[in-house]
Amino acid sequence: MTTEKRLKILTEAEIVDLFGPPALNQNDQRFFFTLNDIELAQCQKIRRRDQRCMFVVLLGYFKVKPISLSPGYHQIKHDIKYVCSEVFPGSGLSPFNLTQKTRVRIYHRIYELTNHQRWENERHSAALTIDLREHAQAWAQPRALFDRAIEYLAAQKISIPGYSVLQDLISDVVSATNDQLIRQLEDLISVDLTSMLSDFVEGNDPLTLRRLRMAAKNITRSELQKELAVHQHIQSWMLEVDEVLSQLSISLKNQQYFAERVTYYGAKLKRQPVGYQRLYLLCYLQSRWQQALERIADGFVHHLFQRKQKAKIYARESVYQDWQRAASNVSKAAQVLRLFIDDRVDQQQPFGALRQHAFKLLAAKDLESVCLFLNDQKRSVEEATWQYFDHRVSLREGLLRDLFLCLHFEGGEKTQRLAATLHRAQRDLIADGEISIGAMDSRLPTKKQLSFMQDSSGVMNKGRYEWFLYLQIPNRLNGQLTLPNVFKYRALEADLVNRERWTEEKDALLERTQLPKLAANPNKLIDQMAKNLGVRLQEVSHYLEHDDNRNIILRNPKGKRHWRLPTANKKYLVNNPFFQQLPTTGVADVLRMVDRDTGFLDDFKHVLGAQSKSRAHEYDLLAILVGNATNQGIYGIAQISDRTYDQLSTIQANYLRLETLNAANDRINNATAKLPIFKHYNIQEDVIHASADGQKFESRRETFKTRYSSKYFGTQKGVSAMSLIANHAAINARVIGANEHESHYIFDLLMNNSSEIVPDVLSTDTHGVNHINFALLDLFGYSFAPRYAQVGRVINEMFDVKEDKDKKIQLSLKKPINTKLIAAHWDTIQRIMISLYERKTTQATLVRKLSGYKSSHPLLGALTEYNRMVKANYLLNYIDDVSLRDYVQRALNRGEAYHQLRRAISNVNGDQFRGSSDEEIQLWNECARLVTNAIIYFNSAILSQLLTSFEYQKDDEKIQIVKQASPVAWYNINLKGTYNFQMSGKLPDLDELMSSIDGYKPVQEKYPHPET
Repeated sequence: MTTEKRLKILTEAEIVDLFGPPALNQNDQRFFFTLNDIELAQCQKIRRRDQRCMFVVLLGYFKVKPISLSPGYHQIKHDIKYVCSEVFPGSGLSPFNLTQKTRVRIYHRIYELTNHQRWENERHSAALTIDLREHAQAWAQPRALFDRAIEYLAAQKISIPGYSVLQDLISDVVSATNDQLIRQLEDLISVDLTSMLSDFVEGNDPLTLRRLRMAAKNITRSELQKELAVHQHIQSWMLEVDEVLSQLSISLKNQQYFAERVTYYGAKLKRQPVGYQRLYLLCYLQSRWQQALERIADGFVHHLFQRKQKAKIYARESVYQDWQRAASNVSKAAQVLRLFIDDRVDQQQPFGALRQHAFKLLAAKDLESVCLFLNDQKRSVEEATWQYFDHRVSLREGLLRDLFLCLHFEGGEKTQRLAATLHRAQRDLIADGEISIGAMDSRLPTKKQLSFMQDSSGVMNKGRYEWFLYLQIPNRLNGQLTLPNVFKYRALEADLVNRERWTEEKDALLERTQLPKLAANPNKLIDQMAKNLGVRLQEVSHYLEHDDNRNIILRNPKGKRHWRLPTANKKYLVNNPFFQQLPTTGVADVLRMVDRDTGFLDDFKHVLGAQSKSRAHEYDLLAILVGNATNQGIYGIAQISDRTYDQLSTIQANYLRLETLNAANDRINNATAKLPIFKHYNIQEDVIHASADGQKFESRRETFKTRYSSKYFGTQKGVSAMSLIANHAAINARVIGANEHESHYIFDLLMNNSSEIVPDVLSTDTHGVNHINFALLDLFGYSFAPRYAQVGRVINEMFDVKEDKDKKIQLSLKKPINTKLIAAHWDTIQRIMISLYERKTTQATLVRKLSGYKSSHPLLGALTEYNRMVKANYLLNYIDDVSLRDYVQRALNRGEAYHQLRRAISNVNGDQFRGSSDEEIQLWNECARLVTNAIIYFNSAILSQLLTSFEYQKDDEKIQIVKQASPVAWYNINLKGTYNFQMSGKLPDLDELMSSIDGYKPVQEKYPHPET
């Protein structure tokens, strides 16, 4: 990662926002400029009134953000005027500025009052640098380090230094981190590996870099051959590659970033310094190797499941036809049987003659089917299944065997014998092309299975035994069998922080997270949580006993209790009629206006780092975003716009990446959060209540993640687009397979949210719930608040509702929380959470592997018990707090509203993804998220302008109407038609768009205040 001496970390707007005076409304002024007794006493020590007023203003600013400011009078005159009139009433002040000496004295008092230290390079930079270097080991992206620096300073109560100070410090950290890696790499890498990497860069390797980057797009045989070719070519180098990277100790996140450089640079990688070429390629080779192995494993599992399913269908149809034929031959079989009791048959004739006579009545094959029909129908189904596999020799000896030989298996406690047999089979297949008799362990199949694999003399059918081994693998890749080289299927231990490091650095790792529960004493924490739960049980019992609970518990005529917890209306408002009053604005103009306000197009940086200040590609980028968001693609948008396909194709390859799209989305969302209307989107005061949900979309092409789902796609395939919605904005998104469980991904969505909108509470529907999500989110400082489709059943599973001898309701847990089990495994729970924090693993990977454990497994049991404790507390709150139920419903309603807007955008061209790979589908989904967020910003800007106007006019009735309006609307957006991305005139002005709104007046200096 090449870097200049001073990195550009923040945008100009972000610099002004952080290092300039905060913009405070009247409520903010009232809150931040109110003095307590101690502050007032300090203030009164200042003799001059103008300096006292400035002291109050600067103290208030410091409470907002701990930065030493030196603003001019005219920058903050509205706050000075407020303090003059409300805090120290009296005559107005003439414009003035503080001397440097006076400003230092004022800030000295402020530091003392707020218990903060003034930043001093000599005192503080070394400790901050050490902290940032530690965090750079996990994620060395400059913005992430900047955010960490702000967190560190806040925790240490040190004022934030100037932007250039942090720039230089972070630049040094990034440079030092990368330079150290390059130096280490030079000492570790062999001459042969260096030569191989050089051949890749120069294009001298038989497997060119371009071919290496051409990953399989789907799970078909021809595409999987690409992965097999990659595996065959680079497997001999992987032992050294893994060893070098292991000694470099690069985090998974940083490895992914370095590996992505190869994809982005492509053939232009040779322009990078040699040390960085090697670092990028090593990370890419390992990433590509792991990707190839995962797709090989997924392909192997997929084709086996597919064949197993088809074998069942074949067997049923074959047996059905056989039974039909047997049924029709029963009468003939009766004639055969009658031969044995027919007195006219000469009993002295040989049995052979009688047999021939019988076969004239019914052929031998048909007679056998009648016997099976009358005697052993199940055996005929199993035999037909094996006959199906017998006919698939080319698949077994071709694709499946090639895939199987790439995989290295390790057995668990009960699968050691199977793993050993798989290893022997692989050796035989490589050496001789078939499994030897000695490698066939007859103890693995059941007696019934064995009867179909052996002939009458006990000789094993080699083909059937090979099929048998393959069919044992898929259902055991849940932890019983592991693939140590495949992240998805390796043992859980491999995903966790190294045990030795954990033992040595446990306290430091826990402290660095700044997560109170994770670092707490387990016995005290768990005991206190258990006591709190006991108190809540008593409180809710009292509530059910003494309050009107007719809407809580119902009894049916049979005397059974039913829970009824009414919530707010489930309908959600989109396309507020207000927006119908506005003139229609084309989606291209909406994006241009949002870019004018936020500059999000600046985040689309060239893959080689060359950024044109002229914004020559602005119109092409807009066309690409709209084309992909509306599922038309760049070819489709070129046909109906003023852009050309060739130009769009080049710009997309150079500028459109997940990282640039995510940065642009964050820029828009951060700007939305700064609009005056945004705080009124809060469902609860000062709380960001988010929701996560999946939305199903068909895909025209098959990829690794596309799956059949008759419920959503009929006979087609599709994917699920998961979105994290906070105050109407989509702050993160991810595409998952339609067959994957949404609950496996909600924590990852929260953890990988890089916007400034940080949720406090997360709601999902029932699909977001599993046996550890309450625990995960609680330990990481989030509140999990799902809405259950059958909440009564969930409550009944958790609690008992009984009446004591006085007929008073008593609520109790059906099964007490096993706090001792939680405490006993707290160390492992902490280690898992630290691994998630450092991104050594993902929630999806973790949950998948834990789900493979038996319910009696102690670690899973401990996590489940902690999860039950948090869940029980939530359910009690859900029972007795109607406002909580309404908050949850409203948050989910907003998610549904977002989905409607997202669907309206995708419906422009058939509502189907056309991407040919999972990566393309993810890019298209991010484009759709950006366009959706841009519309949310555009509508929020309109509502903000209205709010400001009505506040200026003190029209409380209209203020309340505006506060309740949702920005999720597209009546005022033209999403279809012929697009013109070239600017032909000036952009629409918000004041002009809103001129038809009753009572709206632009707020400008020329308009006098209503009271004057």
